[in-house]
Amino acid sequence: MKKIPTDLTGYISLEPWWRTEVPTRIVPSADGVEDLLEMLGEEAENPFFVLDSILEEQAAFASLFEQKRKFLFNASESEPRTGDVDRLVALLKSLDDVPDILVGVGGGGTMDLTKATGICLANPKPAQEYQGYGLDMKKGADVWVLPTLNGTGAEITPIAVLRGPEKKLGINNPYTEPVVAVIDPQLSAGAKKFNRFFTMMDCYFHHYEIMQSKTSQREAVQDAEDGLRLAREVLKKDLGDHRIEDAIKSAMASVLGGSSTIGGRVGAAHAISYGLSNSGPKLPHSVAVTLSMLALEDLYPDGFADTVQFLRVNHMAEPKAREYGIGEGEVEKMTRVALGMEKLWQSCFGEEWKERATQEYIRNIYEKIVGVK
Repeated sequence: MKKIPTDLTGYISLEPWWRTEVPTRIVPSADGVEDLLEMLGEEAENPFFVLDSILEEQAAFASLFEQKRKFLFNASESEPRTGDVDRLVALLKSLDDVPDILVGVGGGGTMDLTKATGICLANPKPAQEYQGYGLDMKKGADVWVLPTLNGTGAEITPIAVLRGPEKKLGINNPYTEPVVAVIDPQLSAGAKKFNRFFTMMDCYFHHYEIMQSKTSQREAVQDAEDGLRLAREVLKKDLGDHRIEDAIKSAMASVLGGSSTIGGRVGAAHAISYGLSNSGPKLPHSVAVTLSMLALEDLYPDGFADTVQFLRVNHMAEPKAREYGIGEGEVEKMTRVALGMEKLWQSCFGEEWKERATQEYIRNIYEKIVGVK
């Protein structure tokens, strides 16, 4: 890992700090909104903006909300659904000029909505038909992103995670990968501590599980090692105040979370989190993975210990499933969802995954999470 800069001058002059080959053009920035608009002015003919509606309250994003061609997404209400993609695709196709570039501004949910819409513009079926791996899809509109939270890795991954009527699963296709990612660590300053903390927790879990994986490629593991170190350094402090040196580490760790995902794969905590997310529409993904890790001490003892420490240092209570309307009645449904995450169980357990990730094993984890055991 290169020397970590402590100020924006050092950050914007950084050479690539990731090893995995990343097709996305990553632009470290000290003025992300201005740089984004300037680049679009030079390279885009017909851009369309997908904006997290919460950002309208922050002066830093005023010039983006002045754009005439935009769609506001309430990422605080829910993660993106396949139906959200279908509606946005229909809206864009109804315009006189279909956009050549979609610009996603927000956290992971807003970026995933933008990425999914970009590829679905060129493919005729509803978005839920494209959830999965290895499906034949045409390239759609180019997608540019400006992340306003650091940690999701969505700014560079070829995955757009969506809630569907039957499952929560990504559109996994190289064409979903953003073409450009402008990354300004300052833009997370307006986010609540809760969001900054749990987004970095998700970043930590990505790195931790990829390092534990039985299927991750060597470069992915190396990126995950660097990202895990950065995430730990950030999360071992109280994130109540927005400090630029921590924001820079978070932005770097987020990119590494994306690059390591390209050649690596997460495991049991994410598999369990998908069942939780499907049963709790307002349960943030990052909180769902935290709930999962807190139930997996036997499998991931270091991850469990770190999670407990990070929550304590940041004066955060351990999340509870019931706070999001998830109880014993959801256990069977959640078990069915998690059983379908075959690639993640293979990542976790290797060739013997079918013997380890049984229905009983998974049900027991959910019973522990909802308080049956």
